[in-house]
Amino acid sequence: MRDENCRAKIIYRKNGFLFLSHSTGEWRRFFSVLIWGGGEYIKVKPHFSQGLVPLMHDKRDLGARLAAFYRGMAEWVGQKQKYFPLPSHEESRDQLLACLYMREHMPSDLREAMEDAGWRLEGQEAHLIDAIEQVLAYLRTRVDGGWELRKMTRKEAKQLLHKRAEAVFGSPSSVRPTRIMVTMDEAWVDEPGLIERLLLYGMDIARINCAYGSPETWEALVAIIRQAEKQLEQQLQGRRCRIYMDLPGPKIRVDRLAVNAGPMKLSVKKNLYGEPMEPLFGLISFSSSPPPSPLPRDVSFLWQLTAEDGATVEEGDELLFTDVRGKKRKLRVTEQIAPSCFKVLLSRTAYVQKGMKLRRGSASFTLCSVLFIPMKAFVTVGTPLYIYFDDAAFAQAQNGCGVKMTTTLAKAWRNVRAGDRLYLNDGQIAARVVKVHERHVEAKVVADGGKRKAIKQGTGIHLPDSFLHLTVPPLTDRDLEWIPFIARWADIVGLSFVQAPHDLRKLYHLLAEQGAGSLPVIAKIETRAALHNFVRILLEGLKFPAFGVMIARGDLALEIGFEHLAAAQNDVLALCRAAHTPVIWATQVLEQMAKKGIPSRAEISDVFLGKQAQCIMLNKGRHIAEAVRLLSSLLEKEERQSEPLAMPKTDGERMNLLNLWEDEG
Repeated sequence: MRDENCRAKIIYRKNGFLFLSHSTGEWRRFFSVLIWGGGEYIKVKPHFSQGLVPLMHDKRDLGARLAAFYRGMAEWVGQKQKYFPLPSHEESRDQLLACLYMREHMPSDLREAMEDAGWRLEGQEAHLIDAIEQVLAYLRTRVDGGWELRKMTRKEAKQLLHKRAEAVFGSPSSVRPTRIMVTMDEAWVDEPGLIERLLLYGMDIARINCAYGSPETWEALVAIIRQAEKQLEQQLQGRRCRIYMDLPGPKIRVDRLAVNAGPMKLSVKKNLYGEPMEPLFGLISFSSSPPPSPLPRDVSFLWQLTAEDGATVEEGDELLFTDVRGKKRKLRVTEQIAPSCFKVLLSRTAYVQKGMKLRRGSASFTLCSVLFIPMKAFVTVGTPLYIYFDDAAFAQAQNGCGVKMTTTLAKAWRNVRAGDRLYLNDGQIAARVVKVHERHVEAKVVADGGKRKAIKQGTGIHLPDSFLHLTVPPLTDRDLEWIPFIARWADIVGLSFVQAPHDLRKLYHLLAEQGAGSLPVIAKIETRAALHNFVRILLEGLKFPAFGVMIARGDLALEIGFEHLAAAQNDVLALCRAAHTPVIWATQVLEQMAKKGIPSRAEISDVFLGKQAQCIMLNKGRHIAEAVRLLSSLLEKEERQSEPLAMPKTDGERMNLLNLWEDEG
């Protein structure tokens, strides 16, 4: 169509496009703007011919190719049906299998040709079979076959997903269908006012992470939530907050921790005039065995000492020492809490390190190790890490520098090899395994985000290259211990680090033994193995009375790499749409808002991505109530589909962004 006044024949109209043919017989589409002429032929200005996009040579060819694809899909789905029999929800199974076939086998040129004609199958996964049949019907192409595909309309698929989401998460708010989940903090047991604000601002589900705390604390959290609901019964209009409990799963965490390099700063708080305010309390021990448990809540450090000539201390003694800066300091013994362990008081800031001498009269003591309580060590790029497989090896280690530790899952290190990646503290610290020894692994920090980072007792560790699923099952002994409690108190249970369908089956049987077989189950997708087995996990979940999926983006990003996270989460969302399975969008949603009180721009965009899910999870923070209120407001505004595209002016009026013709004068 390069002629100055080319002529084109109108074939048909659809969705604001004119489909034309011209002398070459080639099909093209053309935006229906600025055309003139009448009858069978029209003239097209050359300027607008730039918008013409090639289509397939005729309508019949597109129909024939789509029909061939449909036949292949129907045959493949029919073959797979017998391998995945379901007592119900067969329509979800067939949509899921059809979606999988389309993503793997649909030719790119056929996909592009359909998009050129105004049809796009992405986003139609929930009713995919019917969507393809609708296109074939429009193209007047028949597909004969004896397939028994369970199809659904768009409306039926939407209603089914709504029904399943309600079974898992409860009834939605009247102003937004997306639920809000909030991770509870143990300290909130003493803050009933905060719980009430969370409920008023829009919290629908309270998440209790059973990796932290104790059953007594969790029960107290449930009680304070129920009490707050009674106080707000009129405002909440009878709505009930559901309790979601996460099983801990095989999370590797730092257990014992020691630093063999110094100096270490023991900081005493000062007032505006530089005078010490509150002394630090600590422990000194003359034994290599662990300190007594539980530790006093007010202690901040633990020193291990060796005494010369069998010297010892008693209550009221003062131990004098000179810190690494040459400052004279003293410890005062306040009480004995075990045969070889004493509580001490430090009244002024001191910098200490291994080998430092302390004296009491003529008696002399040597400092062998210093530990923060809770145990803490600071690392930077190049810091050596020594991970020991047991307490005995840890106690006997004599490394000259670096940080030594034990972990909660020693057998998780069985498949570790030199060169494997190692992440700590949700990826804030990256390390590489340097060497694997008989009783420990040696690693080195390779990235710290530009500043020194802390490793604490309880810090999480990820081993994405080490095939953890081959050595550690998702349900640990601690999980089995908590299941009776969860079956009694929870409304929803989350299975952490799920790897394969049999993990779900095992959890279901354990819940059924507790009389909680109907309890909704959430499969947390946070491992490479879970992604590999994801379709089979979904098919297994369709057998459950109530089932959902959590995209745990924090752990998942470390497992598969940050560069693959966006594609992975989109794939999970698409497959869950096909299976009509509700989804929880989790990790770092409005995190800056929750911690600092001011959201980032990227966080706001992330919320609208998360709206594809049926539930969005927020983590705890100082400003969590404000974060819940902001999230609820964002979700409510998104639901107001009837309002014009608009933004507020500073004077409170509304500016319609669709008004392109307003006079400038």
